[in-house]
Amino acid sequence: MRWTALPVLVVGVLALAAGCGEPATVVPAHPRDFISLPDSDGGDPVAFRWSSNGAVGPGLTIADAAQPGENDCTIGWPVVSSSGRRGYLSAGHCAGGLGRDTWVYTDGDRRGRVLLGPYVEHEDDTLADGTMFDAAAAFLPGTRRSVRWGTAIGVGHPIAGTLTPQEVSGLAPGTPLCMLGARSGITCGPLMHADDRYLEWGGYAVTGDSGSAVFAVNPDESVCAVGILHDGPTDRDNTIAYVEPALRKWHLTLPRETGPVSGDRC
Repeated sequence: MRWTALPVLVVGVLALAAGCGEPATVVPAHPRDFISLPDSDGGDPVAFRWSSNGAVGPGLTIADAAQPGENDCTIGWPVVSSSGRRGYLSAGHCAGGLGRDTWVYTDGDRRGRVLLGPYVEHEDDTLADGTMFDAAAAFLPGTRRSVRWGTAIGVGHPIAGTLTPQEVSGLAPGTPLCMLGARSGITCGPLMHADDRYLEWGGYAVTGDSGSAVFAVNPDESVCAVGILHDGPTDRDNTIAYVEPALRKWHLTLPRETGPVSGDRC
């Protein structure tokens, strides 16, 4: 059974998948292996994750203030704009429209919330070169500097860098990739197919995880950014849009750790 935040996307994804062409190159692009995280789960979905301390960060639920419950998705990659604004990416199909406020819930009853700010960029489309583009960007309001801008992926997994679509398409099928979702937590699974346009991933994800950060994990458990969760025909067959095209188009960068924990680079 296909899960997706917007049913109209199904036709487009199937059409894209039908034109995949040849399988991904089986020669790894990296001389070292990526790993699965030992704390990854992949079991039944849980309640949407909320902030227990009023902080914002990857893996929490992001909600459209105008349509709460309809477009609940996951905060994905932390980003910095060219002007220095701090924010996050989610999936483009999670954005009801530009300029509409979003918030992060601070309790399980969805009564408390932290204002994240409106989506100021979003696109859910296939680019002229065939690249799947499914991303939206929202930023912390300038008046809410007391809100902590969390950047770590889970606990102890700093961002080491970004893999381009060409680098990912050079990874061998079966290479482990992981995700941090608001419904599924950290889950890991095999790369099933990758080309320059999008990739298929065999990890566990369900509705509400859309927008999640998808990444490769270095041996030191730092992470290399790969993509943004789009949707899937089943819980363990999921479509991922690359994150690098969104960063490039909107002139965004990912915060990158420089300490010894992220000695492995992408």
